Amino acid sequence: MKPILIILPLFICSVASAQLEKGTWNLSTSTDAPFNLNFESRERFKSYNFKFTPNIGYMLKDRWEVGGGPVLNFNKVNIKDNFGNLNYSSRGNSYGFNLYTRYYLKSKHKVVPYFVAGIQYMRTNTTTTDFSGFKSTAKFSDWTAFGGVGLNWFTGPRTALFSELTYTGGGAGGGNGYTHGLNLNVGFRIFFGKKKK
Repeated sequence: MKPILIILPLFICSVASAQLEKGTWNLSTSTDAPFNLNFESRERFKSYNFKFTPNIGYMLKDRWEVGGGPVLNFNKVNIKDNFGNLNYSSRGNSYGFNLYTRYYLKSKHKVVPYFVAGIQYMRTNTTTTDFSGFKSTAKFSDWTAFGGVGLNWFTGPRTALFSELTYTGGGAGGGNGYTHGLNLNVGFRIFFGKKKK
């Protein structure tokens, strides 16, 4: 039993370093972690925001990855008054793409920290209904930049879970303002095409 306990960590470490070598590809997908704070009751305030980001990445050099992919975002907000009447409603759909680069730090463990930076373009369509019943629509495009840190946890020879904390800033409402904030993403990666020696 003791030899197995000694060999297993060494095997996991070698797997992690092999998947971060030059010439390795990976497919990944992530979504925003749902950690919004809401001080309204659930009966009066209901919302959801779902973001889906599938990506493909390539290791240009050992531990240096570049990649990108499409971005899809769906959100909805309903606010009611004390009598249950709808005061405000908003629905939005966004689609676009992102380009990124990641640099993984050296690690002898299956958990590997990394830095990430990138840009994102989004095209958004929104429909809003106010308390008077007036409905309005809007279409706009935005560019944003992001940067932050992440943790890659290798769960097998070709799979990993990850979490990323990034700071994002850029245009809002088609260039009519500025938006920024912290984002926490979680997801998984599948590695393939490991460089042969």
